[in-house]
Amino acid sequence: MKIMVVGDDHAAWTMASVLASTGCHCVICKPEIAPVDINEPGLNRLSSDQIRQGRLQLQPQQDPIPDVEFVIYAEPQADYDQVLNYAIDFARLVQSQAICAGEGDKDGRNRLRVIALIHPLEIGSTDRLQQDLLTRGYDFIRVVFWPSFIQSGRAIDSFSYPDRVLLGSNDPQATEMIRQIMAPYNRRRDNFMLMAPKEAELTKVAINGMLATRISFMNELAEYASLQGIDIEPVRQGIGSDSRIGFQYLYPGCGFGGQAFLDTLHQLTQELEIQQQSSLMHSVWQRNEQQKDLLFQKFWRYYQADIQNKVVSIWGGAFKPNTASIAGSPAIDLIETLLAHKVQVRLYDPVANPALIAFFDGNEGIIDCRSAYQAVEGSDALMLVTEWKEFWNLDLYSIANTMRTPLLLDGRNIYDPDYAQQAGLTYSGIGRGMRI
Repeated sequence: MKIMVVGDDHAAWTMASVLASTGCHCVICKPEIAPVDINEPGLNRLSSDQIRQGRLQLQPQQDPIPDVEFVIYAEPQADYDQVLNYAIDFARLVQSQAICAGEGDKDGRNRLRVIALIHPLEIGSTDRLQQDLLTRGYDFIRVVFWPSFIQSGRAIDSFSYPDRVLLGSNDPQATEMIRQIMAPYNRRRDNFMLMAPKEAELTKVAINGMLATRISFMNELAEYASLQGIDIEPVRQGIGSDSRIGFQYLYPGCGFGGQAFLDTLHQLTQELEIQQQSSLMHSVWQRNEQQKDLLFQKFWRYYQADIQNKVVSIWGGAFKPNTASIAGSPAIDLIETLLAHKVQVRLYDPVANPALIAFFDGNEGIIDCRSAYQAVEGSDALMLVTEWKEFWNLDLYSIANTMRTPLLLDGRNIYDPDYAQQAGLTYSGIGRGMRI
């Protein structure tokens, strides 16, 4: 099958590379012809292999649309007009190719093509796009909503071995085409969930809304626990032990990120507020914004606002472990606030340092450190923002001795408060350790 992937984010590269590895001929449309530069485990190697074997080709965005059967529209922040314009251009191409080849009538009805939207637009956009194409006479184009649940840090596995393949489609032929595309990864059991496009659109944004709500609820509980002198960790374990709840997304922290996650949450919040004036999602959004400021507030209170010219070490800048992406990362807000208060930042992330240094345009207030130990040298506080595995078992005794003031603000609750204190650190987490 010939597939066109429009987009250049990690979801686009993952889908194109994985599908190419199953024998599809994939073309990925990107601004510049260059190797993929996404620090996603295994993705560079997979995409390079598929390019070398000729199953994955790169094409500049300004080039003509190729003759393909299936389009995956993966531009993450496109608006409806952008999608419509692309769909019209594609339909015109199919029509002209049909006429040149003498296939079918001038409308190209014998050349059925499918456009799959993978990032949510306003709910109802799939049906609207289909109707707009039909109104213009392009009834050989089918539009479906095939939401991406690709997770940064485990992108290949999350696409190849999904919990479910959710599909919003009203057309049996389009549905069958996607079933065929995913057949290599749907043999053990049929994990397709077919529904109407509007239902699939709401399902996608609602899933992210539910996950965000769980996190925000735990953050609210952690704040209450801190006020009451309660350790939130055993409480978290007790909540998760209920089979109706489970443990996933029950970790309090210093804010969640990820551009796709935040975009869908923002979209859901707006859509609910249009209909209901106010919504639970608005509170969830506000809670997350508050959490992004929590480590700074602890730092401010500990030094009683005397923080100018202090030195802060930050471990972790990516929005989650195993990715270089800083999109929506709480670290960005934290660093901006620290720099605004004339605090020097010593920054270390296993892979995201270059992206953060570039984001802040080489600000002299940020020191680019090459290791976690280098980052803490002579610092007045250590803030852990991203829970990379390499941070879990570092020598806290050595770290406490290296710091000017051994203050550890754990934004992900990865350390045991008692052990950290034994190592000589003043420890404060999210609902754990010393209340600051």
